[in-house]
Amino acid sequence: MKAAKRKAANKATSEHSVFRMAIISSRGQVTIPQDIRSLLHIKRGSVIGFEPMRGGILMVPMKVQPQDPYTEKEWKKIEKLSKSEGTVYNTIEEAKKHIAGL
Repeated sequence: MKAAKRKAANKATSEHSVFRMAIISSRGQVTIPQDIRSLLHIKRGSVIGFEPMRGGILMVPMKVQPQDPYTEKEWKKIEKLSKSEGTVYNTIEEAKKHIAGL
């Protein structure tokens, strides 16, 4: 009788809880359980962030987006320079003055 109650309690707990365990390999790798991967839409190539917490580690799916190396103002200067006719400057000061005026 006790075993049947324990089994029923374990089943009820596992159906409502998302807590899962995994073993770390010798290379420090962990296999994320399939139901957790499905829940968080994690697939091959997904990026995961880790943050140490007082009680453990917070693991969060991340999205990586490229960052533009130039501001909008810098892009306008670059576009203007690329469209302009080639000019030869006799001094560096002349070249700097031209660039500053863009």
